[in-house]
Parts: sequence; C-alpha cells; structure tokens
Amino acid sequence: MARLFLGSSLKKLADRAPALRQVLWAIEALLIAIPLGLAWLLPPGMASRAGARLLRLIGPHLDKTRKFRRNLTLAFPDRSPAEIEALIRDNWSNVGATLAEFPHLPAMAHGRHTGRLEIINNRSSEVFREGGKPAIFVGAHLSNWEIPAVAVVQLGIPVSGIYTPLQNPWLNRMLHRVRTDIGCGLLLREGGIRAVMQELGKGRSIGLLVDQRVDSGEPVPFFGHDMLTSTTPATLALRYDCDLIPMRVERTAAARFRVTFYPPIPVPAEAPGKHHKAVQMTIVINKLFEEWIREQPYEWLCSKRRWAKDATPG
Repeated sequence: MARLFLGSSLKKLADRAPALRQVLWAIEALLIAIPLGLAWLLPPGMASRAGARLLRLIGPHLDKTRKFRRNLTLAFPDRSPAEIEALIRDNWSNVGATLAEFPHLPAMAHGRHTGRLEIINNRSSEVFREGGKPAIFVGAHLSNWEIPAVAVVQLGIPVSGIYTPLQNPWLNRMLHRVRTDIGCGLLLREGGIRAVMQELGKGRSIGLLVDQRVDSGEPVPFFGHDMLTSTTPATLALRYDCDLIPMRVERTAAARFRVTFYPPIPVPAEAPGKHHKAVQMTIVINKLFEEWIREQPYEWLCSKRRWAKDATPG
C-alpha cells in the first residue's frame, strides 16, 4: 500500500529508517483516511464517481504507474503505447472507485444498499444447499475485488478470507475493521494450514484472490508467460474434498456490480497425484482469469509485478 501512493524509493528509504517509516505511515494513513471519511458521507454511487475522477487525475503521476504500464504491455502486446496509457488512466479510475466504495461495503453486505449487487449463481455446488459442505472460492483483482466476499455473505455462507496484512498498522486496522463489519472471517496468509483446517472443520468456506505472482508458487501460463502462481486453492480443495469455485465480479455502474459464481473446477482424473492435479486445476483458473481480464482490462488491478523481470512482450 505504501508503494502505491508514496513510491518505492520512499518505501526503501523508510525500511532503512524506522523513525521515518512511522512518519510515512502516518502520512499515508491520513492520505487515505480523510478521503474515505468523506466517501462514507456520500451516497455510494456519488462516492464511487468522485473517487474514480480523483485517481484518474492523480494516479498516472504516481510511481506505481510503471508497474501498470509493464504488466499491461506484457499482457496486451498488440496494443499501441497510446492505448496502454488510456488503459492506465482507466485502471487508476477503478482503483479510485474501489477505495471510495470501501466504507459502504458493510452496508452492501447486510442489504442496506439494495439493488447494487446482482448475483448470478447456478447453485451447482453443495455449498449453496442448507447444511452443505464448505467450498474454496477464488477470484481475481478485478472491478472491486472486495465484492466477492460481500456476495458470499449475502448468500448466508460463512466464509473466511485469507489475506496478507498491510505493513502500515493503521491502515491494516482500518482494513480489518471493514472486512470484519462485512461479516467475513479473516485468516493470515502466514497462519498455516492448521487455521484453514479449523475453519473448514467449523463449516466455514475459504476465499482467496490468486491472480498475483507468488514467489513460492508454480510456473503457470498467464497471458503467454509463465507466472509463479499459488496452487493453494486447488490443493485445499483436493485435500479436504471441497468444491473449487471461481467468482467473477463486474462493475455495471458506479457502486453497482454483477457477481457470477462459476461451476466448480473439475478434478482432472488423468493427472498423476494431487500435486499435478492441483497444477492442472490452477491452469484452468488462470485461463478463466485471463478471459475475464481481456474482457475488462480497464478494471484489472495490476500494480504489482506479475512476471519474471526478463519477460518481454511477444
């Protein structure tokens, strides 16, 4: 988060100077808390539009834009530099809208903002039946990436999301409070398999966003390049006999969304062993994510490096 707004150079300097880091954390918290407070005072649609306009102006001048540009160029090598720059502005608009919508998520989850969430669900999994088994839900950083949790909660499914805490403790507390108010349990990514086992044992489903590069992941194709990808969702589904359900969120208007629950990813019978099955299932997930991103690249949060540093468009 610090790198998103303050730049990687300041972030590196802060890592070497704890006192400066505290100051930068305080500045960053104010830079985000004040606009979020104003957004909370506005109706959701108005807040979303205001946030989109603000970040569309400011975002392209921030240090993180370099990551947007590289990722989009690698993913869409057929697009001209002008088209990539237009996409970057749209991406920043989506970031602004998402941040401004954040204070309104608990109200959306508990039905106080009616008509803002359209849910498409074929109910092909046991998780949607009363007393059914928990599932593993996976999504990507598209549109408002917090909305899938809102949709699962609206359906009355107990769910816990696996997340990485923000380095800034003040922002992390803000994030934790809103997600808790949504009704979603939270599991630290570093908490290990025991915490996940306990949640599944209680009948709670697990949710993850897995379209980012993970150093400990497996090389899986993504937009024509191998990306180190987490196989954790597929591994969990196989180990605990859970359905692995992709979820897609699309922005239909300001602070209005469509959430689609896809059929569970099938377990490949021909793959030898659980590891190879997990990799094959992860390949299917990445293909789905790629399709969704191609359809709405302007709403893809790609502010972190996705591929190897030596990857080139091709």
